Formats: sequence, C-alpha cells, structure tokens
Amino acid sequence: MPASSVLVGLGNPMMSDDAAGLIVAAEVHRRLPGFDLELSTSDGLDIVDRILNRDSAVIIDSMVTGKHQPGTVVKLVLGRSLPTRRGSDAHTMGFGQAIELARACGAAVPARIVVYGIEVGDPHSVAECMSAALAERISAIADQIADDLQSEQEG
Repeated sequence: MPASSVLVGLGNPMMSDDAAGLIVAAEVHRRLPGFDLELSTSDGLDIVDRILNRDSAVIIDSMVTGKHQPGTVVKLVLGRSLPTRRGSDAHTMGFGQAIELARACGAAVPARIVVYGIEVGDPHSVAECMSAALAERISAIADQIADDLQSEQEG
C-alpha cells in the first residue's frame, strides 16, 4: 500500500462483539505499520474525515448477516458506486452514504476503498469483552487481513 494509506477500525468497545473492528485494525496495524491507523466509534461523516486526501483506505468493521460463522471475514472493494444503508439524516447515515455524499461534493475521497466485514454474533450486549468464539479468532482474522493486504501490495 502507498504511504498515504489509512487503516480505519470501527466499533464500540462497550458493545461486546462490536469491538472487533477496533481490535482487529490495531492488530493488522502491528503487522503492517506502513498504514496510518485511525480508530473510531462513529460512523458516517466521521469516517469521511479520516480517509480524505488518501491514496487508499481500508475499513474494518463488524457485521451481522446471519450467513456466516462468527469470525468469518468478507471483503468488499468499493469503487465509485457504493452500496449504502440509507439513513434519514446526516446523523444516521452509514459510511457508504457519507462517502457518496463527500464524492458528490467534490471531496478528495480515495478512489479505492477496501472494506473487511467481520461476521459477529453479538454486537448488541453491553460488555467490555467479546464473545469467546470471536475473541479466540482475533489473531487469525488479523493475520488473514494483513496477508491479503500484503498480497495486494506485492501483486
């Protein structure tokens, strides 16, 4: 990845498995320190601020699809058109919609944004620890993402 790449971890450390994006991003950064690291408990426009004027951005966040086992990593490479979760106002928009809005306003959003979603089981319980099933997979998840990013850099 270029020197102006940013790795953004998303999540809430007080909401059980929702902390996965924060923890995994920090672990990936330890393996690939060439990225700038940004950790955020916010969504939407805050993410845009963290990726502006970068050559590339990698976003790591938890997800709940019910289609995968907890700890499964799903990769999505975002181009100019983004899938979005529609919020009713600027306070509830997801990062996909916020990035679309920033691009429409002419902001310097990276052309390439990679999102790694980590399937989690319980992102809603108030707890400062993740579920045991997910916690035991954190190192393997970080290795998987770091290896994928390293392969892209070499390829």
